[in-house]
Amino acid sequence: MKHKSLKDWAAKFFDECKMAGLGIVLLSKKLKFWLIFVSIFIVFGTLLSMFAGGFAAFNLFFATDFGGKMSILGSAFLSLFGVGRDLGTFLSVFCISLLQALLITLIVLIYKHRKKSSTSAMQNAGIAAGLALLGSGCPTCGATLITPILTAIFSGGGYAIIGTVSVVITIVAILIALYSIKKLGMESYVIMLGEKRKQRLEEKNGKSN
Repeated sequence: MKHKSLKDWAAKFFDECKMAGLGIVLLSKKLKFWLIFVSIFIVFGTLLSMFAGGFAAFNLFFATDFGGKMSILGSAFLSLFGVGRDLGTFLSVFCISLLQALLITLIVLIYKHRKKSSTSAMQNAGIAAGLALLGSGCPTCGATLITPILTAIFSGGGYAIIGTVSVVITIVAILIALYSIKKLGMESYVIMLGEKRKQRLEEKNGKSN
């Protein structure tokens, strides 16, 4: 009985993922989708890239002139695509930026149709973004925003567990984002099918008139 229930749960889960994927694909045919997605990806990705080095980049950003600020932003933008960044940190920042951009895009596009679910997803997006920023950085060199917290708690011994905690926080951020994306993707699927039916009905009524 247990195996059957587990099988049913797995089948339902994959069906929901398939539905969510189709919903996102249908929504991505709108130009507005890509305008929002690319904008959020660039802004959030650049911000996350700056945080990946701890507070040093931000301290320098506010201390330098306009040319220096542009140089820092340019370097952070390029590092989003792996320039001057180790593979592990690049993949982490790039994947989280993609997920967060997709999540926020879905929230914006379906908000007027599903305000309640969008508000809940917005809260999850905020949590995921906060965790992603907190866990970002280079765990092996201690360049992460949780470093001062752990070192304060463990009186300088926090470096020994920084890598593990950083990875766990990042994984939790990704899981929250994926859960919200699946839920909103399913909402998108229902909405897009409804819009298609409405469009076909309007065309049919127009021809009959």
